[in-house]
Amino acid sequence: MRHDIYGPIHKGLRLSGARMLIALGSTDWRDAGASGRTLAALRLHLALGREHLAHEDTEFHPVLRDCDDVLTATLEHDHGEHGVTFAELDAMIAAVEAADLPDTRCAAGHALYLRFSVYFADDLAHMAREELVALPILQAAQDDAALMAMEGRVVGSIAPDRMLDYHAIMLPGMTPAERAGFLGFLRQAVPAEAFAHVRDVVARDCLDAGAYAQLLAELEVPVAA
Repeated sequence: MRHDIYGPIHKGLRLSGARMLIALGSTDWRDAGASGRTLAALRLHLALGREHLAHEDTEFHPVLRDCDDVLTATLEHDHGEHGVTFAELDAMIAAVEAADLPDTRCAAGHALYLRFSVYFADDLAHMAREELVALPILQAAQDDAALMAMEGRVVGSIAPDRMLDYHAIMLPGMTPAERAGFLGFLRQAVPAEAFAHVRDVVARDCLDAGAYAQLLAELEVPVAA
């Protein structure tokens, strides 16, 4: 199989977005603590989304533009629309936080839920377009070494602590085989201490017990009795 520069992060963003939609729809907005936790999770999701678009703009679109400038213009238009939506969502988050009455907070929270649902639908369509249309074009134009170099520059631009946030949504979004392959690659690519933290802390915390045990078995890591 050819190297896929979109799949792993898109799986993570889809999973995170789906969880976010459920959380926004089920949060008890009368409860200030529950509201605060949901809004903090939403802020993180939107921050990762913003950063991901910037990574694509910087590393992927210049190469894609040389192959298909019309498609690139379409994707960049999508990114611009996402930017407008991010600003709207930021304002709606602030409105929930500013609401001083439970009923007002509930109304603001429901409005935020509906607006996010529209954004998430748009983002799902956008990511599918990238994987179904843009990825084959990039794979035809670049060999796997070049694609991995592009991806490597993106990864190299991300601070280590932020990378853990990405891993926490990517790992549970992968199939067991993809997860084991990703961790196997990571074991060769990063210092042993950093890999151990991802395997022993991040993966353990973001996967259910069965999935985590399967991952350790795939990695041939002894499990304590």
